[in-house]
Amino acid sequence: MVSKPRYAQIADDLRTKIASGEYAPGTQLPTKAQLMEQWSAALNTVARAITELQNEGLVQTFHGVGSFVQAPRADDDPHEDDELEQLRARVEHLEALMMEVFSAVGLDYPDAPVATSRTREAM
Repeated sequence: MVSKPRYAQIADDLRTKIASGEYAPGTQLPTKAQLMEQWSAALNTVARAITELQNEGLVQTFHGVGSFVQAPRADDDPHEDDELEQLRARVEHLEALMMEVFSAVGLDYPDAPVATSRTREAM
């Protein structure tokens, strides 16, 4: 039986701790030096494990500061698309109202967008 590479073992351990909430969103992960000591691993091995988590969107690293657990992405929320669409419609409606106000006082609306069917409906 072939065991996983060391970097994958480290990444799996960190991933499990993130999923369990041991490392909550916003929490700083142990430093690379700490992980090197904990796992008796080389810097490149630890760095590759963190890179794996970055590629998955689980952590974000700030040079000279450290790696932090990311909050779950909004695309995991099935209602996000509906909320986003409602927000866009409201913004377009407000934009149309602002255009009316500018027009009523005899001003050109700055950078006026091309009216879409929605903005025409809102007017």
